[in-house]
Amino acid sequence: MIKHLCFDTKKCTTRELYDALINNWKGYEDLQQYIKSSNLHYGNAVREVDELAAWASETFAETVTSCSGPRCNYTAAMFPVTANVMFGMFTGATPDGRTAGTPLADGISPVQQMDKNGPTAVVTSVAAIDQTSFANGTLLNMKFSPSALNGKDSITKLSQLIQTYFELGGMELQINVISAETLKDAQRNPENYKNLVVRVAGFSAYFVELHITGQNDLISRTVLEM
Repeated sequence: MIKHLCFDTKKCTTRELYDALINNWKGYEDLQQYIKSSNLHYGNAVREVDELAAWASETFAETVTSCSGPRCNYTAAMFPVTANVMFGMFTGATPDGRTAGTPLADGISPVQQMDKNGPTAVVTSVAAIDQTSFANGTLLNMKFSPSALNGKDSITKLSQLIQTYFELGGMELQINVISAETLKDAQRNPENYKNLVVRVAGFSAYFVELHITGQNDLISRTVLEM
């Protein structure tokens, strides 16, 4: 987004973008909205964006695996479990339109609400990352609307999507099939959803027992359609 805004389109200067971030987008709401409405975000199968994601992830992996500790060499991973929520609390505004204090992306998943082109675009973007560089594991979360899986054809399409992801080099994929409205209702009326189990990040949990920040992160994940 820095490249797009400040160099390719001259939408703003680097100083203007810096000021927008320092001020947490206050006074720069139009620029923030422009960024958020763009599809130039990882997860939308935009080659230039995905190439940058691949470069950043590979740089991270090379740095981690070059280090060693008292017991062994380090191995890189891209799964935050739920730490993306906590780390986001201490991270300022970022050039992708994110407001300070809000969660970061979970693992190799696209930023919540920024994947706008459907599940096949998500898989295409994630496949740009060489997951063999992450022997300690990766994490891709996807959330589907229940209506997306009505009928045998839809289930077949989902199984084909999963198979394609692994054929492209994917290591791990976890799926929730639930609407944001149901999760919001579970927040308001937890007594009615005591048995609602959700996949969080490498583990499953009762939704009503999660901390509200974790609940909100699950709710904010993009609801995908087939």
